[in-house]
Amino acid sequence: MDSHYPPEYTRWWVEFFYQKFQVNEHVLIPRFETEDLVREAIKIARDIVFDTLIDVGTGSGIIPLSILSVVDIPQVFAVDLSSEALKVAEGNNRNQGKEITFLESDLLGVFLNESVETRLIVSLQNKNILIVTNLPYIRNGDWDNMSKDTRYEPGIALFGGTETGFELYEKLFIQIPVFFEKHQPGELLILAEMGEDQEETATRTLESLALIVAGNKRKLDFSFFADCFGIRRFMKIEII
Repeated sequence: MDSHYPPEYTRWWVEFFYQKFQVNEHVLIPRFETEDLVREAIKIARDIVFDTLIDVGTGSGIIPLSILSVVDIPQVFAVDLSSEALKVAEGNNRNQGKEITFLESDLLGVFLNESVETRLIVSLQNKNILIVTNLPYIRNGDWDNMSKDTRYEPGIALFGGTETGFELYEKLFIQIPVFFEKHQPGELLILAEMGEDQEETATRTLESLALIVAGNKRKLDFSFFADCFGIRRFMKIEII
């Protein structure tokens, strides 16, 4: 076997946020820094009562399962485009026993379109919603800036677009006003991980989104925060 083959795939598990989770070649291997996204979500959820948690691009399901290991949120959805990744997430949840609805979806698409899956989504009207996401944010084919072991991870979980790698986030943010129009939630808070060099791109995108949201008589505020190494790699977006 190649010496660069990830040991996590060999032993079929990874440690994340003080717990062990199953992983295989269909899901990204969780990075230590992503624990800071979980910690921020828990911190906020202790101050704000959220009715619903949505993890977009759940992969192995480690983010919502880690959050729910500390705080309770009544309604939880975990969505992913990959049916194989969802199988891993569902397996991890069988070990945890949390009430999570797993849905195959292109970002928030399942919440926006009429389909069989949407019958599982009860009314989100007036509910406070927390969205967490660690979407792929590497520019397509940017292997030169990646470690050799990363080459064994699924491309669908790594690459976010041909120009900047931020394209999937741009697509997600385009869906947000439609989500509001359809479901009329109360407060919406989004916590997202991005590339350390994407703050400028994120700022432009979120400033544009703020103008759209303002046209719908909502207010959007956003900020960035750092991981444990001091690298600003997280977005915090609040819409009220």
